[in-house]
Amino acid sequence: MRRYETIFILRPDSGDPQIKEAIKRYEGIIAAGAGEMIETEEWGSRELAYKIKGERRGFYIRMDYVSPGPVMNEVERNLRISDAVLRYLSVLVDDNADVAKAREELEARNRRIAEAKAAQEARAAALMASREQPAEEAPDAPEEIMDAAVEEIAGPEGDREPD
Repeated sequence: MRRYETIFILRPDSGDPQIKEAIKRYEGIIAAGAGEMIETEEWGSRELAYKIKGERRGFYIRMDYVSPGPVMNEVERNLRISDAVLRYLSVLVDDNADVAKAREELEARNRRIAEAKAAQEARAAALMASREQPAEEAPDAPEEIMDAAVEEIAGPEGDREPD
């Protein structure tokens, strides 16, 4: 079995029910052809680099799946004849893919993303807590810095006469 990734762009005026219906349709074609879905991502509405069929925006969807070659051809044929699809692209990711291994990689990636997000939130919370520290606990740093600067300029003699 081969692992494919197909990205397609739907018209921006497609409503949420039509988008869900399109996704189910293509997932159904894959399932009917003895393929297995690994992941489906909705990237949302985005600005296009140039007009495609008179549209400046499009709704992006990414499907990652494992299937025989003819199934991918059938998915592309259906994408080609659909009026709602502006563009599509299918890419062969792996010529000899293992579904279990692909799902493990996906779960590991999602765990790393979740851990990074949690760490970022913890740093943001710590920063907010340090900013909310009461004024009497915080040292008066600007005055201390100014005093040190005045002493440094004055030098060891104390007062300096202007040159």
